[in-house]
Amino acid sequence: MILGEWELCFGELSYENRLVAFFDILGWKNEVAAAGDDPRHIARLAAAVRMFNANAASVGDAGARLTTFSDNVVFSKPFAQGDESWLLQALATTQLGLAVQGFWMRGAVTVGPLHHDEHIVFGPALNRAHHLESKLARYPRVLLDQPALVVPTETDFISIGEESFLDPFNPPFWDRIQVEHPIQEDALERFRELSGMTLPVDLAQVSGAAALTSIAHRLSNELIATDDLEVWEKLAWLFDRVVNAVGGHETADMLPKSAGVLKAIGATE
Repeated sequence: MILGEWELCFGELSYENRLVAFFDILGWKNEVAAAGDDPRHIARLAAAVRMFNANAASVGDAGARLTTFSDNVVFSKPFAQGDESWLLQALATTQLGLAVQGFWMRGAVTVGPLHHDEHIVFGPALNRAHHLESKLARYPRVLLDQPALVVPTETDFISIGEESFLDPFNPPFWDRIQVEHPIQEDALERFRELSGMTLPVDLAQVSGAAALTSIAHRLSNELIATDDLEVWEKLAWLFDRVVNAVGGHETADMLPKSAGVLKAIGATE
């Protein structure tokens, strides 16, 4: 692009090398439509987005920034060696917490040039993260951009492979996080309300297996209800992983399918 000098009269601004996370919530439009004007349902949606804000505030870095629009979230901070493990764990914890509430997070994390202040965010790193999230992630998962990001290998919340991604849906991760960050009583009550499961009063007894079984139950209900084959395929991917993590043998294909999904499957065969 050729620009005249008069078009370059706004001073100078340089990108920073920042760690960038971009993510959204699958099915958000439907969630908003289903909430309607019900104040409690609207509050549930707001709580999901506020979970990102709470984790961003806990970073304790003056250079950290968070920008949200609807369910689209961009978090970034100046990159420093060693940031990867703790930040990725925070994102994995957020992903798991959202799943307990019935929200399925998809996103990507990278490192690169970005401008992010209190009002605007743009740059090559955001373009890259958005591309990974919208074109490659597909399922409810958070892709980790390699080799831009050095992915920790000795963790209990990352699936390492050709496409590495956050994988918090395993009992050991839940159990460890629960010990490090005990569940508050109000969160436990919301868990009971949303999942329909009666959990022990003793917070230490909320096992990872019980939590993931509840998440699998929510997924199965959504799989049975949806008429959208694309949505079904995305949720089926996660359902199979969660059930396998708790030692189950059921797969999404074994669940009843809606007439819309059956019709769509027949049209593709």
